[in-house]
Order: sequence, then C-alpha cells, then structure tokens
Amino acid sequence: MSDQTPTGRKNGQAAGHRRVACLWGPLALLLALLLAGCRDGGQPEATVSDAAMHRANPARTGVFETEGLAEYSAIKWQFPAEDWVFAAPAVLGDSVYAVSYDGNVYALDRETGAERWRFETEQPIIAAPAVAGGLVFIAGMDGNVYALDAAGGAERWRVALGSSAAGNGITGSPAVVGDTIYVAGESGLLLALDTATGEERWRFQKEGQSIAFSPAIAGGTLYVGVADGLLYALDAATGAEQWTFDPVTGPAERYSPTADVVAGDGVVYYTTVDHNLVGQLIAVDTASHQARWTHQTDTENFSAPALAGDLLIWGGLDKSIHAINAATGEPAWDFATGDIVFTAPAVAGDLIYVGGADKNLYVLNTADGQVRWQFRADSGVSSATIADGMVFVGTERGVLYALQ
Repeated sequence: MSDQTPTGRKNGQAAGHRRVACLWGPLALLLALLLAGCRDGGQPEATVSDAAMHRANPARTGVFETEGLAEYSAIKWQFPAEDWVFAAPAVLGDSVYAVSYDGNVYALDRETGAERWRFETEQPIIAAPAVAGGLVFIAGMDGNVYALDAAGGAERWRVALGSSAAGNGITGSPAVVGDTIYVAGESGLLLALDTATGEERWRFQKEGQSIAFSPAIAGGTLYVGVADGLLYALDAATGAEQWTFDPVTGPAERYSPTADVVAGDGVVYYTTVDHNLVGQLIAVDTASHQARWTHQTDTENFSAPALAGDLLIWGGLDKSIHAINAATGEPAWDFATGDIVFTAPAVAGDLIYVGGADKNLYVLNTADGQVRWQFRADSGVSSATIADGMVFVGTERGVLYALQ
C-alpha cells in the first residue's frame, strides 16, 4: 500500500486523513468511534431498476440483480480522482456516480469514463452515494446530507446531521425506499427525509452515541447498530422503536458494531466486536428478538457480510475471506488473501467480488470459494459495484476502474 502524500486541490485536508496511516485511515476512525461506546423482518427490499445504492439494496445484502462478469478481459476505462475512492460507486442508467476522500462527487459517462460534472464538499466522503428519482444523495464527513441533480450536479437541498468541527461527520451510507431517504451520523442522529425536498419525516436520536454504519430496511422495519452495542429495530414509516437486541450476556462484557447490519428473511445479521477485540457475527431472529446463533472470529470484522443464497461471505483482518452457513453459522469455506480485507463483498449470480488491501480484486465461486479470476490494481481495492456484466471499483490511490 502506498504511503505517499496525495497531491491536488485538497492536499491539506484529504492528505491529513491518509497520513493517519494510509489504509488504516477509515478503520482507525471507525474504531475510535465504536470502541469508545463499547458496550418483524420480512423479505429484503428488492433491488429496483430506478435506484442504486450501497450494497445493492436497502436491506444491504450485497446482492446485485444483474449479470456478473464471469471472465475478465480488459480495463474498459479508468478515472483518476484526487484521493482514495473508498466507497463503491452507484451505477444507474448511463452514468456512474463516485465519491472520494478528496471531497468530490463525480458523475462519469458509463461507457467512456468521461467526467460529466463534479460537486465539491468541504471534507472527505467515505459513505457510498445513492441515486433515485433523478437525484444523487451524498452523506459527507462535513456532517451534511446533499441531494444533487443527477443530470447536472446542481444542489437541490442539504440537511445537517452534525458538524465536521465537532467530529460529527457521516460514515454510513444512505438508503432510499420509495420517496424516503434514511441516513445516520456520528452525532447519533438518524433522520428519515423526503427525497424531493429534504423535509424531515422523523428522527431517532441517541445522545452521546455514534451511529457509524448504514441503516438496513426490510419489511417496513429499519435496523441499525449503535455504539452503545445495541441493535435497534425501528418502524420505517414513523421511527418508533419496536425492539432492541443486546449481545451482552455477562456483567463484564461490552460490544460495539463494526459493520453494516444485513437484513435477511426473518433474521438480521449483526457484526460486533467485544472488549477483547474478538469478532462476532450474530444472527438475530426478528420475531423472537433473540440470537439464533453466534459465529466468533479471532479478529474484528469491518467487512459486512454478503447474503449469497444460503451463505454469508465477508472478509477479515486475518487476511482471509470467510463463508458460513446463514442458517446455522457453521463454516463453509475460507480463502486466504495477501493482506487484510475490510471491504464489503458484492454478489452477482454465482460469483462474489471482494477487494483486498493486497491490491487484488478477488472473484470467487460463492459455493466453494474457488478463484474464477482476479484483477491486480494500482493499490488497495475498495468495495465493488456490479452492473450488466461490468465491475466498477475504486482504489486507495484514487483510481476508479471499469472492468469488462
């Protein structure tokens, strides 16, 4: 991984985040947020053709209902941002929307990679964009949620969840369901906003507690992990608290979430770390609000699992990609990588796409973890987006690749 200081207009601002230690910038940020607070489901919302967002759908399953790329042939195009393209881009219609640590939002031509417009914010952008209804929704580390015109990039509205001066930025990605956008921030505030106007519909506030990861919505319920260690289930229409799940079973235990919640069929998968830095992936039953099973790992996991059929697949700080049975939590297969994996896997068909800090994009069979193909990038590889037989993925050095 490169430890060079990036150049460009935002050198002093974005470079400062990179100097936190390159790859460990966002991980250190999330750890600082999370460890400080250590302590009815239905079918997932389907991917729809007129919206694009983080992890393919509001349920955050990571499953893209599109043709995957079974064989890699070439780089179709590559676009140089000014710093790390950390989040997966949103691909909709003939456009690709990407964000970067340089604080910019980029709209690119899907066929050529040519820049159509850019929108500049005041701080790095870690959260993935969402696109729906002709608008691009951005959650920034400056604490603002922006709605931009998808065609030209003009700002339609913005709403503040916090302030960069107070360290209350947004690291979790927004979810869009119908005409409502849901987004949460480090300030402990979760808002439901009208997509067209930004008007507040409801709010959920946890004073003194960070919400660092993306909310998941399924079957009319919103699920979100909070730094107090609890998983909260809220009515997506009103924000009313329905129930909570607390992983603590003993007086000395403390837990914090470490990745996005994933909503399945009657179960929510909740990734946490305990006070000994042991990772847990917990399957929480949405009817009983109890754990069906808990799978422990030797390290924390910042990679939210993808729900690939009957398997959960994620990457770890132990330099491996793991697959377990979603019904039982029993191990299915492991795949060794050359460095840590903190990205969220993407699934399309029978393949899973996982970016590693070792500069590789791994494409594996979901069933057995065997390599179908892999791509060697310029630096550490971020989370990928799959669309119509192409793969779009960014890197630590700020290159966004379109692979065919």
